[in-house]
Amino acid sequence: MVPIKPLLKRSHHVLVSEQGDVCIGEIPGTAKILTAPPEWATVVLSLLDGQHTVPRIQKELAARQISFVPQDVQALIEQLGNHRLLEEGAYASAVLSAAEIERYDRQILQFALLDQARQPHGTCYQERLKQKRVLVLGMGGWGTWCCLNLARLGIGTLRIVDGDCVELSNLNRQVLYDADDVGASKAVAAAASLRRHNPHLNVEAVAEFASTGDEHLRALLEGVDLVVLAWASLGYYRIRSVERRLHRLAGTLAIPVIELGGDPLQISVGPVYLNDGSHPGFDQLREAAQRSFYSSSPQIRAFQRARMRNAFNDGGRLVNAWQSAPSLSIMGGLVADQVIKLLNGYDACNLVGKRLHFSLQTYQSHQEVVFEHA
Repeated sequence: MVPIKPLLKRSHHVLVSEQGDVCIGEIPGTAKILTAPPEWATVVLSLLDGQHTVPRIQKELAARQISFVPQDVQALIEQLGNHRLLEEGAYASAVLSAAEIERYDRQILQFALLDQARQPHGTCYQERLKQKRVLVLGMGGWGTWCCLNLARLGIGTLRIVDGDCVELSNLNRQVLYDADDVGASKAVAAAASLRRHNPHLNVEAVAEFASTGDEHLRALLEGVDLVVLAWASLGYYRIRSVERRLHRLAGTLAIPVIELGGDPLQISVGPVYLNDGSHPGFDQLREAAQRSFYSSSPQIRAFQRARMRNAFNDGGRLVNAWQSAPSLSIMGGLVADQVIKLLNGYDACNLVGKRLHFSLQTYQSHQEVVFEHA
């Protein structure tokens, strides 16, 4: 369908070669080349500014005394529309304020560029994000970087959960806190920081640890569109864990879940569990996951099982997980990328059923297929 006031998407330059050929856009797969176009075509392109209807464009051509066939003009505009190069210039958002539209302008252009869901305007994708609520479990290194990205992207509501307090040793990597927050609740301090980053964001801070209790987890999941599991997930390998119970409930409620993990040497993002019936449930995947996790070496396998039992002999030393900001920022960006693609549909969410592994020593990467989905 041709827009009422067709607007050539602002994510596309119109390039004219020395030979007179015209290329609309610069990204392979989204660009379109017009070879030796007639004079009227270049004028039409200049008038696709969201201010003119198709009849007005034709009147302008006639006023300039440019020879054209009305059916050819209509056909060109339809062709551009079918190639997802046009949007509705008359579109006005009833969801976003003028300040929000300006704030998110550059990413709206990105949404419009790919436009997988074929929306009338790129702003529609931003509207979808504002209407979504994301639950982030864990406000440590992974969770704070994920939340920072999601807040700046314009997710409508973040429900953040953590019962811990900010420590001085957190400040090297947990991006939402500063020295003034030491001793404060992580959930409360993170909420205040997120609101400063984006005043249009609604933050629901839950200053407690998630438990395996059904009533507690159901309350956390109420009204949620997606869950980011931002703590070390060992649900595959332990009999009782919050992760396993969370996955079961999310599966029952058809709420997608994304996982992430890693350290400064090796990071991983995914998989995304859609929980829409298109793939095996979390518990169905445990056996295969355990087989891939545990070594074929009896000695190494015994050490891995000791690790699951927390069978440490560290003496009086304090041993902590080691982590720094670079790997966390990479993971947070990748998670946010997959979350917005899943929630607003402007592009494909590639980590459904897959886990991306990336080495920060060698920069080599590979994707692990966790499950196939329909």
